[in-house]
Amino acid sequence: MTQSNTIKQQRSQRILELFAIARQRYLDAGRNPRRTPTGLKGDDYMTDEERQEALVLGRQIFPQEYIDKTIKQHAASNPWKASPFFTTGYINFLCRRCIS
Repeated sequence: MTQSNTIKQQRSQRILELFAIARQRYLDAGRNPRRTPTGLKGDDYMTDEERQEALVLGRQIFPQEYIDKTIKQHAASNPWKASPFFTTGYINFLCRRCIS
């Protein structure tokens, strides 16, 4: 494995850890385990520092070209959702949900 892949794998592991921490907080708050939070600030069960770190890691894992391409594809199939607010939210969605 190359050094680049090792770094990417470490970043992916860290972002998964951040999501696991947030998920546990969600469950500890008594929320429905069959649902997920909206992902919006205040409903993602992340601290500001964790949210910022996850966003930075997501942008490091996925190049901007990939994010732009995905947004364009989504906007083409859902033109009513192509607003600037939605686009910003969708970038955050991609960065947070990129690794399953």
